[in-house]
Amino acid sequence: MDILTTRYVRMNMSEKPKKFEKKNVLYLVIAGLALVIIILLASWVIISNNSGATTEETGTTAKVSSSASSVSSSSTSKYVEGKDYTVKYSNDGIVDKADVNEAMTATGVNNYDDDMDTSSDGGNFAKIEIFYNKSENVIVQKLYKNGYKNNEPTMINAYDLSKKKMVDGNIGRLYYDNQPLVYTWTNNTVK
Repeated sequence: MDILTTRYVRMNMSEKPKKFEKKNVLYLVIAGLALVIIILLASWVIISNNSGATTEETGTTAKVSSSASSVSSSSTSKYVEGKDYTVKYSNDGIVDKADVNEAMTATGVNNYDDDMDTSSDGGNFAKIEIFYNKSENVIVQKLYKNGYKNNEPTMINAYDLSKKKMVDGNIGRLYYDNQPLVYTWTNNTVK
């Protein structure tokens, strides 16, 4: 029987378990902070790569993108992007994609089903071009109905990004001539 043990073993059995030393706690805190910093940096890199201006073309030759290229796309759409219509953003370094989409939503031209609808209450558009006037901070939309001639738009809208409203009155050529084209929508079903 081991009732009689050495004094050394009895002394070790009676000691309380050791607590964390201050040095071990410090290492644990430093490791935790390092982990949090790494997670924040990784999140920042991911967010900065997925926001802002983009150059993106969708259609039959385009790369597949995980981000939606239209606000109105849905699984119930009767028209298919790339087959029935093509969307091209060319706003890189010019204007934020969110500003282009904001103007399209405010003016109602981002509903592709309605834009392609040939009924009397539909858009019946063949092409939509959007320009950015930096000096006025205005998005100008040139809308071409099916059957347009001489590359003349059927309608011109302008949306003021500063005032967050449509521009009233006549939209003259100074608003869009020699301004960068930042978005093009083309109806591929028009012959």
